[in-house]
Amino acid sequence: MVVTNNRKIVGILLAVLITLLSFSPQFSALYRFPDKVKIIEGKEHVIDIGIPLKFQLFTKTRNSLTINGSSLQDKISVNLGNPLSIRSSRLGTYDLEFRLFGIIPVKKMKLEVLPEIKVVPGGHSIGVKLRPNGVIVVGIASVVDEQGKAYYPAKNAGIQVGDTVILVNGQKIYTADDLAEIINRDEDKVIDLTVKRNDKTFNTRLSAVKNNHGIYQIGLWVRDIAAGVGTLTFYDPKSGYYGALGHIISDSDTGKVVEVGQGEIIRASITNVVPAKKNVPGEKRGVFVEEEDVIGNILINTPFGIFGKTYKPVINPLFGEIPVALSSYAHEGKAQILTVIDGEKIEKFDIEIQKIIKQDYPSTKGMIIKITDPRLLEKAGGIVQGMSGSPIIQDGCLIGAVTHVFVNDPTRGYGVFAEWMIEEISKLKSERQVYKY
Repeated sequence: MVVTNNRKIVGILLAVLITLLSFSPQFSALYRFPDKVKIIEGKEHVIDIGIPLKFQLFTKTRNSLTINGSSLQDKISVNLGNPLSIRSSRLGTYDLEFRLFGIIPVKKMKLEVLPEIKVVPGGHSIGVKLRPNGVIVVGIASVVDEQGKAYYPAKNAGIQVGDTVILVNGQKIYTADDLAEIINRDEDKVIDLTVKRNDKTFNTRLSAVKNNHGIYQIGLWVRDIAAGVGTLTFYDPKSGYYGALGHIISDSDTGKVVEVGQGEIIRASITNVVPAKKNVPGEKRGVFVEEEDVIGNILINTPFGIFGKTYKPVINPLFGEIPVALSSYAHEGKAQILTVIDGEKIEKFDIEIQKIIKQDYPSTKGMIIKITDPRLLEKAGGIVQGMSGSPIIQDGCLIGAVTHVFVNDPTRGYGVFAEWMIEEISKLKSERQVYKY
């Protein structure tokens, strides 16, 4: 009876202790620690939790996991007041559990060990030509007929700016010329359109009107291509795929995302850089080079950039293949970007990573960077349009790409983690295994 009472007392004391500890800032940090951690096979990963308490760390997987330099058989004592060093020599997933006093489970963590991926970093200036899956409506207009009367066929049919016209009389179109040719070719001037608005598709019908020049029109201004200059982020020599820009391409007039119909990247040469100033964005100005010599296609346009396959290997004169670092390996401090500010010459410029932004969900704003290189500041004033996609190199690894500039301080901006861009490559592969983070 005495033993039973003692056990109850001990249990109550432990419950009270755990309750008190759970309200302490140090102990609550353990619960804020992510439930899943990714590391690279064979590479050390350091976790600094900052809880001056000792725990027993348990796992059911043995012999290939090293904690603080010691092999983890099934359990090991760790003091989380000190950084926790983890290394694994085997791919796979580990289930870890932290126990207080070796008895009370307080935190479970899944450790995923991934293979090291190597890519050729970019920095190349590229011309981007992206044709939407149809034509994008950028304006609604009237059509004045031969008697001088104004009609609004498209407006009356419910078409809006930002819509994409996909089919005309059942035929797939890619260009404004396709649209005009079908309208003026078909004898029946009652036109059937298939239109996409956001993620929904609908059909509508209208009548073409002959204008005072004898040409049939339906009252639309459309765009059939998005073109500009950006920066290549990486090239994967094993698969032939590339990533660029680090952010999605949207139509400049409507702000709508351009859905890929056809697209290509080509060489571009920077002829001039307009320096950025506070509240005045700068830009790289360039020309397309040898447009018939296409570097690669554009297959997808995602929040993390454009991706496709190259038609020939991409060479960087400054680097061979380098590892891609997981977002968890990035840290505040010195780094470099690769970009072009004159002609086609790729150059390295110093930057500082000022803040790593912990993300529950991937986004293009994973880190805050600051340009520190005197020559780049003098030439460009900081981050300018056309620099998006410039690879960020830290500790000899590709960790990300430049994505956005702070308008009120063009020396600073955001970067996206390379990890999220590498994940997009998996969407381009269907027949064989791909690298996936």
